Amino acid sequence: MGRSESSFSWLAMLVDHGSLSLLAEDGWSLVNLTEAARNPGSSELPGDMVVIDYRQPGAQTLLEAYALRRPEVGFLLIGDDLPAQAVRALFRFAASDVLSAGATPEMITAACRGLAGQIRKTGETKNSSMCWAMRGAVGGAGVTTLAIELAFAVQQRHPTWQVGLIDLNLTDGMSAAFLDGQKKLDVAGLCAAPERIDPTLLRAYSWEHEKGIYLMAAPRAPLAEDVATRDGVLRLLDVACGMFDHVVVDMPRHRTPWTDPILAAVDEVLVVSELTVPSLHAAGDLCREIDAIRIGAAPSRLVLNRMFAKRSHRHSFPIDKAERAIHRKIDFTVRSDWDSARMAANLGMPIAQVKARSPLVRDVASLAGVLSGESEADTERDAA
Repeated sequence: MGRSESSFSWLAMLVDHGSLSLLAEDGWSLVNLTEAARNPGSSELPGDMVVIDYRQPGAQTLLEAYALRRPEVGFLLIGDDLPAQAVRALFRFAASDVLSAGATPEMITAACRGLAGQIRKTGETKNSSMCWAMRGAVGGAGVTTLAIELAFAVQQRHPTWQVGLIDLNLTDGMSAAFLDGQKKLDVAGLCAAPERIDPTLLRAYSWEHEKGIYLMAAPRAPLAEDVATRDGVLRLLDVACGMFDHVVVDMPRHRTPWTDPILAAVDEVLVVSELTVPSLHAAGDLCREIDAIRIGAAPSRLVLNRMFAKRSHRHSFPIDKAERAIHRKIDFTVRSDWDSARMAANLGMPIAQVKARSPLVRDVASLAGVLSGESEADTERDAA
């Protein structure tokens, strides 16, 4: 099979002669990266396709160099039990894939063809999508509600974007119920063969809301996490980040084999809590736990949900006192609007559709602006 009109180069740190012979027959141009791995900072990083065996010396350094300087390439990483920093780097590429260390030359060649196809379909490479993960410090903190509103706030700010909302509460997720949507995600099927997960398959497992949000949620299943594998969930998120311009992830509160890798890899982690003493202490501890695994990445951000206006603080206490109690800054607050939230849930709509001027909606819009890196003036204007 000859090379298509789009020319790709195969770049490998571990040069396996069996793989090379197959790839040469397939029409690929082969470049050895062993020398570049010794000094990636000053070396040219060539090619349109990169393959690295993570067991090779300098693999992580070279991976990060490509992620920083050449995110437009297709990237195939070979290895088992990859660390969080490797997963985080993969999210930055235009198209990426992972194979186990025991992958055959045929598997490597097939994966390379798949990546090339993904890049060709786009016609041009786009920047990596932004991905935010939300996790509750305690049960019932309102994470799902905020995740839904945040996804819609992003889409409203960028109407041409495709925004994905992924509900990883695999046993009892509620996002589909809140939006009167379909639960189409087949966790068992996806995790049984992670290598089959591609944009076409994931699109089939997504439900599109009329406002342009794509929801990936699984039917309620008490044993879903027994069949959900680390490789399957990470592959799902990796493909989603390549499909959508923006991804919001509703994370489960308890830990799973894939929790830490995701929290380490995403662009932002939002810890959601309420202004009560037990919730605050749980939130402070959870933020510190997450920050410990986000080495070199932005620290987690603490969001206090269901806040009341100052005139009706009831039995709560000031923010500065709360920060002193947990020895941590509180990054954002979201005001309560229980009536609108209840009405929206009953109607199967986001709160933004039910009451666009809701204080909750306005606070979430401001949060979306800050996380997106917009200026304070723009954020305040859009939320007004």
